[in-house]
Order: sequence, then C-alpha cells, then structure tokens
Amino acid sequence: MSDLAAYLGAAVLVALAAWAFAVEVRGGRHPIRWAGLAFALLEGCSLALLAPGTVGLGHTGVDGLSLIALGDTVRTAALSFLMLLACLLNPRPARRRSPSGQAAVAVSVQVVMVLLFVAARPTLSADGNLVADSHGRWPLAARVALFAAYAVWALVELFIAMLPQARLAPTGPLRWSVRLILAAVCVGVVWSLWSYDDIIQVLRHGWLDGSEDTASNILGAICATLVVAGTLVGKWSVAFHATVRWVRLCRCYLVMGPLWSALHQAMPQIGFPGGGRPLLAGRPAGIEFALYRRVIEILDGRLVLRAYQHPAVTAWLAHAPPDAALVEAATIATALENMRQGRRFTGSRESGATVATAAGDAGDVGDVGLAPTDLDAEVLWLSRVAWAFRRSPLIPELLERLRAEEG
Repeated sequence: MSDLAAYLGAAVLVALAAWAFAVEVRGGRHPIRWAGLAFALLEGCSLALLAPGTVGLGHTGVDGLSLIALGDTVRTAALSFLMLLACLLNPRPARRRSPSGQAAVAVSVQVVMVLLFVAARPTLSADGNLVADSHGRWPLAARVALFAAYAVWALVELFIAMLPQARLAPTGPLRWSVRLILAAVCVGVVWSLWSYDDIIQVLRHGWLDGSEDTASNILGAICATLVVAGTLVGKWSVAFHATVRWVRLCRCYLVMGPLWSALHQAMPQIGFPGGGRPLLAGRPAGIEFALYRRVIEILDGRLVLRAYQHPAVTAWLAHAPPDAALVEAATIATALENMRQGRRFTGSRESGATVATAAGDAGDVGDVGLAPTDLDAEVLWLSRVAWAFRRSPLIPELLERLRAEEG
C-alpha cells in the first residue's frame, strides 16, 4: 500500500510536469509556470526515490544510503522551487524576495542538510532504517527538524500568496483551481508536520525510517492529486466554458426543432440548401452556424405568416398570465392553421407589434445563459417561443376555437 501510494503520487506529478513542459515549449516561457513545473518534477522524483520499494533495493547492490541522501536532496530542491513560486505569486511586492536571496537560502539549507547527514554517520539496517549511534542522534534529529521547518515555511508562504486569488479569480473554474491548490498546500503542511514524530523516535531509539512511512506516502499521493486537479481545472477553464456554451447552443437548437419543423413543413422555401450534421461535429462553430441558420429560417417563415395571423389572438389570451412568448407562439400556430385553410387577414399588424416589443425584452428573460449579443438575444427569445409552441396547453384550445369560429 505504501509503495503504491508513493509511486502513484510520483507518476501523477511527473506526468503533470511533462505535460506542463510540452505546453511551455509551445507557448513561451513564464517564470511562475517554470517554477511550478520544476517543483512538480522534483517532488515526483523524490517520492519515487524515497519509496520503500526503492530504498529496499539495497539488497541488490544499490547503495541505500546514497538513495536516501539523493531523495532528500531532490525533495529539498523541490521546496526551494516552491518557495520561489510563492514569492513570484505574492501580490505584495514588499514580501517578495530577490532571486539571489532565494538561491542563497536554498543552497544554505542543502549544505546544512548534507553536513548534518555526514555528522550523524548513519548506517542502513536490513529493513531499510537509518540507524545512528548516541553521538549521531542529535544531528539526525536536527536534519529532520530543519527539513520539516523549511517545508512548512515554504507552504505557508505559498498559502499566503495564493489566498487572495481564491476570491479575486475572474471565473468559477479558476477559483476552484486556486481552492484545490490551497487544499493541497494544507495537506502538504500536515505531511510536513508528520515528520516531527521522527525526531522523537531518533532521540529515543536512535533509528529513523529511511523511506517514507505509509501515512506520509498517502498524504503525498493526496497532495499530488489535488495539485494536478487544481492545475487541470485552471488550464481547462477555457475548454470548460466552450463546452458549456456548446451544450447550451445544442439545447436551444433542439428546443427550436418543433417550431422550425412546423414552419418548414408549411413553407419548404424558407430552408437553405445543404444541411450537414452540425450537432455531431462537436465544434462550437458548427452548432453556432446551424443554430443561427435555424433562427433565420424561422424569422423568414414568420414574415411569410404575417398575412395569415389572426388579429384577435391577443384578446383570446387575455385571461391567461401575461407571457409575450406565449402570444407569439399562439400567433404562429393560428397563422399556420389559417395558411392551411387559405384564410388571410391583410392589414393586421397587431401581433407583429407584440413580437417587436417582446423581442426587445428577450435578453432579460429565459435561463439559457448565452452571451448578451443581439443574435443570442434572438436565440433566447425564439427558444422561449418554441417551448410555448410545443408545451403550452392553451395553443390546442385556441386552434379548436379558431376552427369552430370559421366553421
């Protein structure tokens, strides 16, 4: 279980770093992204190096002490890049440290970690534990404490730097991206503080797990998963919005279907030549073209029906709750019936005025949520009309009344 968590977390972080590197090579270089990339890559490598399975390779001839020392060095370097990332992200210039100062701190911590490891002079037991004699317990414990303190410091700096962005991010996906990374930072703090029980263990018993224990590896895997989730949510926010818009456009296209079919059946001449299958193309451009084409064909059919619209439709609906979309849908339905029967009402423009008034308010009605452009407002309006045309129980009643009146 411990090996699985360690290698899974390592694979996730290394895959994230590889993907980010490919993106950066194509899209240019940015210090913040490169610092995050370096942290993910180094942290993933350290998880793999310090996994129990890797440290246990000592029986095959691999120097276990060198593996542990290398893993700790790589992890400390990852913390240095994490500190650099925190300073680059900090919105307050007064809290930003110079790159040279960051480099000096990073090198100093690495040197002290190596010196403490040499002073402790540990040996590696058969079960993968670091064992120190009475003179080496304090340097080994100090090494663990230094690493944990440096990790908590870097994580707290990163949390402080990113916290304002959780509120100021312009979109929901970006806010969730920051929240997930903040959650990963909190897990990282717990992961770092978990090392303090090793200090007591070293001072009392003189031995230390050479690899990460099960709890540490699980915390590392959770931290890696949250980092990747936050990164992908932030990176894919544009694709997410495009997908949401595509779904909404498809919904409007399908809602308009019955109204368009009724008009097209009565007036085939309103249809443009060539169709295609835009809904199966999976591209926003395809569905946008199909939807706006459907809008134009509906409006063309509506113009043809003006000579057939009944002047009393609004009066017939006076008892119903006021709904401009229902009035327009009823006007179209009765006009289609009049066209089938060959009845014209020349000079009637009552319903046309109603349509013009309602269309002017279409941007404030409905829940489809498209961009507030004129054409999208027309889509919203016709979606409401099409919904009423198909779903309202009043329209069949009006058609029966119209047939009875003319009969």
